[in-house]
Amino acid sequence: MASRPRILYLTHRFPYPPNRGDRIRAYHSLRVLSKYADIYLGTTADEDWAPEHLRALTEICKEVAPFRIGSGQKWTQVISGILQGRSATEGAFYSSGLAAKVREWTATPLDAAILFCSSMGQYCRSFQTRPNKLVVDFVDVDSQKWDDYAAVAKFPKQWLYRREAKKIGGLEEQQTKLADAVTVVSADEAELFHRRHPELTAHAISNGVDSDYFRPDAIPEAVWRPLQFGSPHMVFVGVLDYLPNIQGLQWFCQTVFPRLRDLYPNARLDIVGRRPTAEVNALNQIPGVHVIGEVADVRPYVLASHFAIAPLLIARGIQNKVLEALACGRPVVATPDAATGIDSLRGIFVASPVPEEWLKQIERLQDPGVSAQASAWARNDTVDHYGWEAKLGPLLDLVGINGDPSRSMNRGSR
Repeated sequence: MASRPRILYLTHRFPYPPNRGDRIRAYHSLRVLSKYADIYLGTTADEDWAPEHLRALTEICKEVAPFRIGSGQKWTQVISGILQGRSATEGAFYSSGLAAKVREWTATPLDAAILFCSSMGQYCRSFQTRPNKLVVDFVDVDSQKWDDYAAVAKFPKQWLYRREAKKIGGLEEQQTKLADAVTVVSADEAELFHRRHPELTAHAISNGVDSDYFRPDAIPEAVWRPLQFGSPHMVFVGVLDYLPNIQGLQWFCQTVFPRLRDLYPNARLDIVGRRPTAEVNALNQIPGVHVIGEVADVRPYVLASHFAIAPLLIARGIQNKVLEALACGRPVVATPDAATGIDSLRGIFVASPVPEEWLKQIERLQDPGVSAQASAWARNDTVDHYGWEAKLGPLLDLVGINGDPSRSMNRGSR
């Protein structure tokens, strides 16, 4: 039987557990690719990983090589990179250990390499031999993200963000010309990429959702029902030290939620996620807002809600938090930016970032018939259209894998 293809996969963040956007996309890409190829995973990490998390990756990868970058080292490299005229992002995710490992792995030709985000492009300099196929998964157009940050920041952050946008834009151009293909998370991101780089194109490869893990009956009702308080009860799930999440929550909690409580005195919002900042924790002072913080499993909190919210004022790509709530059969009220890239909007109630719009959509969901229909649509559409296997099919094509499931039987030695 023919040997399996060998694929190098480099990512800037340890891709397990899949509890935030970049980890979710990277982990499921690895999981699907591993059915057809031997994966050599190299990753940097800004925090320690648990032994069981490393085991979860070694179960699907031929080799896993994680390299810890401490906070002090990270900021020293960021400053050094800026002084050398490079992007802060490159400095933040550089590891000499990973560079050495890439040199070792590429001593003989690999069938393909996938670099997750522009920060991993710098490791191309460590290739001894170029893989037969080279794909860069930008995921989002990060140069635009930094410009978005700059638009709402003040000096000196504004200057730093503008500089980073320009530097990342340069990396996007360089890496697209070097690679055989580059990918982003949606057709909207691909269009944006082309507008910023008119002579270049990117392939749109959407995120999916694990609809077996996120489903209405995933957790016994006896577990989540005690978490349900108030009416309406809503939830926000996301990393709580991420600037767009912080800004969106502050806007919603300070401008929309007090007016909602005037209409519905028992309204409640649960804010669930890792690393809540001081700004996020301060939202606890608003009556009806509860910052839950990090939990082992977000599903009980999603299932306890009547609907989820995604009030993002800045958003790139596809919001996994939206897909996961929909898969759990919970409608989502979202800004247009947060709903961008999701093909079916039947379970999403889109509201412009104007309080009246949000109040109107939330009021619609107080109708039991509307809510029940939206819940059914939410679940059915994600199951029908957002399976990871189907969404990642084009990635298999780009790295030269035909996607024949019979090849997964030859797993090779581990």
